[in-house]
Amino acid sequence: MHFQNFCLIKVSIVEYQHIFSNHLLKQFHAAPEVKNSHELIWPSVFLIFCLCLLALVKGRALPRLIRIVQSTFSNQILQQLEREELNSLKFYATALNTFFVLNLSFLIYKVNSIYHIVLVDFTSFVQFCFFLFAVVLLLSFKRVVNIVLAAFTDSRRLISDYTTNSTLVNQTFGLFLFPWIILLEFTTFNPLLFISGGVIILSGAVLLKWYRGIIMGLLVERIGILQIFSYFCGLEILPLFVMVKYIIVTF
Repeated sequence: MHFQNFCLIKVSIVEYQHIFSNHLLKQFHAAPEVKNSHELIWPSVFLIFCLCLLALVKGRALPRLIRIVQSTFSNQILQQLEREELNSLKFYATALNTFFVLNLSFLIYKVNSIYHIVLVDFTSFVQFCFFLFAVVLLLSFKRVVNIVLAAFTDSRRLISDYTTNSTLVNQTFGLFLFPWIILLEFTTFNPLLFISGGVIILSGAVLLKWYRGIIMGLLVERIGILQIFSYFCGLEILPLFVMVKYIIVTF
């Protein structure tokens, strides 16, 4: 009987013994501490906006959207679209161009937010707006230079065809880039995997545009390889390097 009472007393002592007793850790807070978490809301709103924009294009111009995607991989459909004198002010064209710019800017923002390259002391939304402005500025510069070259050279048709081809490729690959953006934002896996996927998509778009530009210049317009190389270096590569260098050094 005495042995049973001793066991009960021992069990009760063990049962009510504090979990942090008999250790060398120092207790700094007597009460539980509240864990504060700051969840970003605007990336979700941004992705929902992009999804709604894509849904509107699908609902209002699905046949045109399918032909744009097909033109990226079919020269015959591309030539048909070029003969139709595409209007860049139509809703589907404006929406797809906006869709591409937004996704490209968001990918650059995510890379910067993960690796802390520039604008470290600024908020995430300010970083995104900055990269959005930089992308719009770079694309606008290329657009203006193409217009000037078309006005002062004899290659107006070639520049127009190349600009149309570049726009269609951007619109198509903007659609391919969107799933990688979503995965990069919400997944818990290594973000480098999805960043690499997005970079591969963009690299494929650039290589495809350059390939078609070379084919147009060499075979269609009989322009020398030196002129084509100068065009790509002066308009496609150099402005991008200058802007990246300026942003890294300044910010």
